[in-house]
Amino acid sequence: MDYDPSNFNHRTALAMDIQATLLGLGFTRMEIPGTNEDVYGRTSTRIRGVEMRIYTSIVRGEVREVGGDSIKVCAVYGMEDGSTRGLMKEKRVFRTGQLEEIAGRVKDRIRLVALDINGVQACRCGGPIGKSKAGKDYCMALCWKR
Repeated sequence: MDYDPSNFNHRTALAMDIQATLLGLGFTRMEIPGTNEDVYGRTSTRIRGVEMRIYTSIVRGEVREVGGDSIKVCAVYGMEDGSTRGLMKEKRVFRTGQLEEIAGRVKDRIRLVALDINGVQACRCGGPIGKSKAGKDYCMALCWKR
């Protein structure tokens, strides 16, 4: 069945499908200051401080109607001061097409980010090695031991 964003039942069904998929993959709901949508996260067991996040576009039990937003899958590194730095992101998941396929595309993006995280090298301090805008490797924990 084609997803219809103007249909309340479709929006709530998609929200429940996305939530069930994320909970089944071990993600938990997070409280992120400054965002109204539901955000789910899962910490990396391989690299200290790295967390995968899913910005779902779910607000109060239903996905938003059509707009400039989409579902986003990314990985961030949590700094010691509580801030985060973006480590990587995948292409957005647009809420179009078959209702049953949208959560599957979210799952595919999660797999891609998980593979990317597995490819990240760790610094001697345990933090991830990122790329600067100039293309140089650096320790995202800013330990300067690299």
